[in-house]
This record gives sequence, structure tokens and C-alpha cells, in this order.
Amino acid sequence: MDSERRSITFLSKNFYPEQGGTAQLLTDLTTALADRGAVSVLSGYPNYHEIDRNASVTTEETYEGVDIRRIFSTRFDKDVLPLRIINWLSFTLLVLLRLLVTRAKPKVLFVVSSPPILPVVTWIVKRVRGVPYVYVIHDMYPDMAVALDYISEGGIVHRLWEGMNRAIYRDADRIVVLGDSMKQRLVEKAEGDRGFDPDKIVVIQNWEDAEAVQPKPKSESEFAAEYGTRDAFTLVYGGNIGRFHDLMTAIQAIERLEADGRTDIQLIIIGEGAQKDDLIEYVEDHDIENVTFAPIQPVEQLTDVLNCGDASLVSVKESVKGMCVSSKFYSSLAIGDPILGVVPAGDEIARVVEDADCGAHVEPGDVEAAKTVLERWADDPELTAMLGENARHCLETEYTIENAAAAYVEVYDNTVAQAA
Repeated sequence: MDSERRSITFLSKNFYPEQGGTAQLLTDLTTALADRGAVSVLSGYPNYHEIDRNASVTTEETYEGVDIRRIFSTRFDKDVLPLRIINWLSFTLLVLLRLLVTRAKPKVLFVVSSPPILPVVTWIVKRVRGVPYVYVIHDMYPDMAVALDYISEGGIVHRLWEGMNRAIYRDADRIVVLGDSMKQRLVEKAEGDRGFDPDKIVVIQNWEDAEAVQPKPKSESEFAAEYGTRDAFTLVYGGNIGRFHDLMTAIQAIERLEADGRTDIQLIIIGEGAQKDDLIEYVEDHDIENVTFAPIQPVEQLTDVLNCGDASLVSVKESVKGMCVSSKFYSSLAIGDPILGVVPAGDEIARVVEDADCGAHVEPGDVEAAKTVLERWADDPELTAMLGENARHCLETEYTIENAAAAYVEVYDNTVAQAA
């Protein structure tokens, strides 16, 4: 299809200039697609972190070729669940109203699971106006809500949400997932629904900008100098400290290392999120000296910040297996450090770490295994360097924005052709 005829519209509450994972990924993707057609985004105002809420933005803006139209919805504290739900509902209703009353009809709508009730908008718009849609699943709901004990499995909210999702899955023209484990989970969820075609599920991995985020010695990192990570072997976690991330396994591994007299190995956790206060309390209550917390950093300092250590931590809890792929994974590959994947067996990150030989996989809660890995890496710089080189090579060959953009264009073209 001629790029001048493409008209691609994304719906996502989170977008530029926010610094959360979904916002950054979608900003990268849409700007990469801007030279392949007309790209627009309906988003909310920044609200993910304090650094985002203070950003100065306008209702309409063009950013690197992408037309942004922001919906002014509620922006209550996202870490308070009832208030977050109000934010979701207000944004979703206002986006629906806009798409129903706007005279111009989009060719294809790409809807991201941010917020997770947003895809109902595209389902309604397709029913009312005949607009095809592609559902891009970053986090699988209501599975995540059940796993995090937000709602009860089998309860009325769960049943209604699952029923809504079955209709959304069935009517979607394409469904994009981030890996094979997510695809398998979706196929199992849709089993028995005769109207659902599993062939419309497309796996498109996320990415990191290999040019913007590159390896550099931690001796050159100003952040490393500020936080004292240059002299000790340092495991780095940088990103959202959400409820589905298992950071406690690594913290307790450091605790055991300290008990064994290994004070030359440390962990730094950089970011904000719902778990942070509880983790800080645990570290303080147990007098763990080699775990440090740092606030979220400006995105333009990402390379300097992530290169403050020697290895990267990527983690998700057992209960969310196959429901998401942490965006931290891709930036960890980019900086060329070995990855400690504290994830369930069969998870996408576990598979890649093992196949690419770029780190180690341990089960969530296996503190002794995590401790052993960190000791081995700290004592064998040559092994650590080799694993890091493999990580960077994996990013450059498998997880690039160019690969992803080409795949999204193919999804768009196939969707338009099918709808014609």
C-alpha cells in the first residue's frame, strides 16, 4: 500500500511526554511510522509520575510527525485503585464520545491496553461506524487484576469483564501480543469460542532504541558516581516498581550476601511505584546496607542511569506469567549487561535469556539461586562481559524499532485489505 494513503490512529491514555513503559514504546512506534503514512494519537494528559504531571503540554500538538490530540480527563492518584478506575472511565468515555461525533472516520484504529477498558471503545465504534480495529495487548486483563488481588476470580466484575473481552477479541480484526507465552495464554482463554479465529493473533515484540540507549563503562556514568555504584558489583533495576514486579527476591539475595560477608555486591532500584514504600520499609527493618533506592530520572539521562551497574534485574511475579513482558527487559538488552531474569519458567523473558545466553533465569522466590548467580558474575568479569555482549547482540538482531514498525505496517495493510 502507498504510504501516502495510510492513515493510522492509535488510542492510548499514556503517550509523550510521559516516561512510563507504554508511553515510551508507543511514542517510539508512532514516530517510526510517521514516514510511512499519516499517524495520529488520541491520548490523555501526562499523569503517570510526578515528573510527567509537571510536563507542559497542549491539547493539540505535532511531535516528530505524529499528530497528538489529548483528552482532558480526570488525573487522580493512580496508586489508589478506586481513583485509577475513575481515571480509566473518564478517559474511555470521552474518547468514545469524540470518535462517535467526529465527522472524519479513521481507516483503522489501533487500541493499546492502556487503560485496559479502552478497547471497548473500538468495539463500539466498529459496531456503530464500521471502523476496523487492532487490539495491542501490553498487559492482559482481567487476568492481571485477578493475579494482583484487585478483583475476585469468578466474581461478578471478573465475569462481566471476561464477557466484554470475549466480544472484543472476537470482533478485533487483528490482535497483537508481545510474545509466544502471551499468545498461548490468549488462545487458551478463547478456547471454546467458535467465533474467535486464533490466526488473527500476531506476535510483535517490543524494542529499545539501539541508537539512543547504548552501553558505556560505568566509570563514565555520572549517576554511578552520585550513587556510589562504581566500586561494587551492582545489580540495577530501573523502571516502574509496580505490584506485579518481584523485587523482593533480589533484595533478599543481597541480604543473604551481606550475612555471608559479601559486601562487594549491591542492588540499586531506580524509579517509583506502588511497591516502593513497602520495599524501603523491608530494607530498613532488616538493616540491609547494600540496597539503595533512587527516584525516577529524566528520560534523556536513560543511558547514563542504566549504565551505572554491572548487571540488570528484570522481574515479574509467578501469578502474572504470560500476561505481560516488562519493558525493562528491552533497555537491559540495549545497555549490554547480563540480565538476571526473576520470572516464572516458560515466561518470554526466561526463554530469551536462555536462548540468547545473555544472563540467567531464576524462579521468583528462589533467593538462593539469585544469590549464587550474583556471586558467580561478581567473581567472573569475563563471563559477565560475554553475557552482556550477547544481550546487546540480541537487541540489535531481534528487538529493534525497525522490525516492529515494519510488522505494524504489515498488520495495518492486511487489516485495510481485509476490510475493503
